[in-house]
Amino acid sequence: MRKAVEGEVTYAYPGMVAVVTSRLGEERNVMASGWHSYIGSGPAFYGISLREATHSYSLIRESGVFGVHFLPAARSEQIQGAGTLSGRNVDKLSALNLKFDDGVKTGVPVLHDAYVAYECQVKDIHLYGDHYWIAGEIVQAYRDDSAFGENGLPDLKKLNIPLYMGRATYRVLNDQAEHTAYWPLG
Repeated sequence: MRKAVEGEVTYAYPGMVAVVTSRLGEERNVMASGWHSYIGSGPAFYGISLREATHSYSLIRESGVFGVHFLPAARSEQIQGAGTLSGRNVDKLSALNLKFDDGVKTGVPVLHDAYVAYECQVKDIHLYGDHYWIAGEIVQAYRDDSAFGENGLPDLKKLNIPLYMGRATYRVLNDQAEHTAYWPLG
């Protein structure tokens, strides 16, 4: 039975983890972000939530750019590694064998395995609690059309999507997931 509890309860899972890339000069980094969202269109904006203590935060704050990527379930170990290793101590892109090209608009690493990726230009950074919300305008988007159907939705026969459950645990959304009814819009 549901009951009122004291203290903080952070529950946002299961959900997709965004893989965030950054670059300052020749230094490149990658991290995982469980708290992120598409936040506007016309122009398109994407937001990520980072702690100030992360190496990525300082790179993004100084450079004013970041990348957002969504990787297939086959890359769950790299996603988890991006969230647990520190870029201050190791070149995570190399250590995790994440291949990339420099983005065409911002120069941030754009990961080869991403089925969707965004290059973002920082527009605002604001502190909420112990995390900074970084809002970026999407200045370049990438999509692997082979992973999507004609309706624009992910084709789960071709794409397995990792869902983060919390505590380093993932489940896979694929074509075995039950399809539920939807309500047509009128």
